[in-house]
Amino acid sequence: MQLYRWRGSERNFGDELNGLLWPRLLPNYFDDDATVLFLGIGSVLDARHPVGVVKLVAGAGYGGYESTPALDARWVIHWVRGPRTARILGLPITYGLGDPAILLPVPPADGGRAVGFMPHFESLGCGAWAAAARAAGAMLIDPRDDPGAIIAAIGTCRLLLSEAMHGAIVADAMRVPWVALRPLVQVHRAKWHDWADTLGLAVRFQPLPPSSLVERLHASRLAATHAGRRLLAGARPMLDGVAQWRFVERAARALAVASRAEPQLSDATTLDRSRSRMLERLDALRRDPFRPALLPCTGPAIPPTTGD
Repeated sequence: MQLYRWRGSERNFGDELNGLLWPRLLPNYFDDDATVLFLGIGSVLDARHPVGVVKLVAGAGYGGYESTPALDARWVIHWVRGPRTARILGLPITYGLGDPAILLPVPPADGGRAVGFMPHFESLGCGAWAAAARAAGAMLIDPRDDPGAIIAAIGTCRLLLSEAMHGAIVADAMRVPWVALRPLVQVHRAKWHDWADTLGLAVRFQPLPPSSLVERLHASRLAATHAGRRLLAGARPMLDGVAQWRFVERAARALAVASRAEPQLSDATTLDRSRSRMLERLDALRRDPFRPALLPCTGPAIPPTTGD
């Protein structure tokens, strides 16, 4: 069985958590046999995977990055990230138990004083967030860094501002209050609600402006076209110098405002319940990994919130 994790040109915190979590929870499960893929943390429950292989799902979610999969006998689903993923795939919403990242053996926060800021890895790649964070007095946490170092950095924070969903998920598990920053690219937003629904949270996004002209173009519809990508690649050196200080100033001001917003944190009892439900499914998976979940259709404890 092969542990699947998405990886682009650079590492991304949420996807890299697979390598920390699953070998601990399922020792000796994984090898290079790509005829069975294990889909855990990430918005990877979609049609990107080969039709002829078995896909064993333990907490993955649908993110809208690819088309929805045609579920058949080669999809063995133990649970999915949240009720929105379940509804999209035509599953009972009771399959939406939570994001597996809350099962990480993370230490409790150490009562630090820092205000941390984790942008989405794409934003960091095309924006000027290091400068904006400095101007706002926030500690930049790079989602492309080593995931263990990122977890340690979150633990030093009294507050985390996060455009990256798994920054907020791990902060919540560590009991570090967090403020959600509305992702600049719209497709990254819905998955937040999928996760939050399982914890009874209505995500309160704070606005986040682009920190550079390149980033603004990246977040636009233009960037989704071939012509737009060519424009960004060819024009970036020039665009980076166009009124850059105004973008940084506006972005820093937004971070400062977000740091004064009321933070969020899930109820501890609800968090423990979500963990317990996933661990129960994990026990069943260990006993018989290729038997899909048979969960009662009683509905989740938490009604889903509205989208953004």
